[in-house]
Amino acid sequence: MEKRAEVGIIGGGIIGLATAYELASRGFRDLVVLTASFPGDGSTFRCASGIRASFTTREHIVLMRESIRKWIEWTRGELGRLGLRFMQKGYLWLASTEERVRAYEESIRLQNKLGVPTRLVDPDEAKRIVPVLDTRHLVAALHDPTAGKASPFKTVHALVMYLKSHGIPIHTYTRAEKIEEREEGFRVETSRGTYFFEKLVVAAGAGSPRLLSQLGIETMIKNIPRHAILTEHYKPVIGPLVVDPDTPGAPYIIQTGHGGFYIGRKIPETPETEPYSLKIDYPSLAIKPLLKWFPWLINVTVLRHWMGHYVTTPDHHPIIGPVPGHRNLYVSTGYSGHGYMLSPAAAEIIADYILEGKPKWTEAYRLNIMRIWRGDYIHETAIVG
Repeated sequence: MEKRAEVGIIGGGIIGLATAYELASRGFRDLVVLTASFPGDGSTFRCASGIRASFTTREHIVLMRESIRKWIEWTRGELGRLGLRFMQKGYLWLASTEERVRAYEESIRLQNKLGVPTRLVDPDEAKRIVPVLDTRHLVAALHDPTAGKASPFKTVHALVMYLKSHGIPIHTYTRAEKIEEREEGFRVETSRGTYFFEKLVVAAGAGSPRLLSQLGIETMIKNIPRHAILTEHYKPVIGPLVVDPDTPGAPYIIQTGHGGFYIGRKIPETPETEPYSLKIDYPSLAIKPLLKWFPWLINVTVLRHWMGHYVTTPDHHPIIGPVPGHRNLYVSTGYSGHGYMLSPAAAEIIADYILEGKPKWTEAYRLNIMRIWRGDYIHETAIVG
């Protein structure tokens, strides 16, 4: 028997769950979330947990700034009572060349103009921010004090508990296999039956290009593998996420709430590689360049190594909003590694489209799929991992 709802959301990662939460928090109840596995299984539970507005384009800076505002609201509201915590510990972008310092100065001007109080700090102040940092090779650093981190596990748990308590069904292990567009809505065939939705949101992360291609929609998205490692637990010594963009692969390190060091670095990979194709030498590739800044990392014990996907558009900006020529179809995908941090604002944008007909932020209009089709790209350079 066909199951029905006014709104269907395909995707049980942070984007799909946050969108469902935003709709439910506004009193909308006639919706269903479909997820191919369990909530968060995918890029969400593999992400570094960092949240920042220190980007280089107006679109990212403004929407991430608003997203941080909402992360704070989430923590202070019902989601916070359910365990979500946004810890505003900052980001520290290292510079070992004068050229990098000049690039930071340019981005700081734009960030400050748009309300993000980043600033350039000297090695002594960087040392005060991260006392265990070796600053002998440091020229300066960009400090983003509004940035922070939040546990993906606690965040997903809070969202799921909220949705369940408000009667919003999350159908787990329900993989969307086929979408048929009809005049009155969308018929979705899944691994556990058929659904019909008047409005459909495709927020399926790495699975979004496959589903949208069934409707003749080209996203130009590539699922690019990214690796990360987690060490054993230590006492808190690093507050912010620390990035070294001058080293190939932009290695970074962040200490989780449990004390483990989460470390990542971009390495050459083939798009669409399955997320179980681990590299045996990756832990050393990730840790070695960070020894310049944290020599003591040579002694840490690596507990886990995993791989996920950056669901990447040609310009490293997401595709958010309705699809021209497809009535009541909305896309929220292609976050290029930034979906977790942008999820509160992205959810508000989709909810605005569904309930109000348009988003309240003008910057959101530029993120529609038309820019991809036109080749009107918004190039982002502050990419980590």
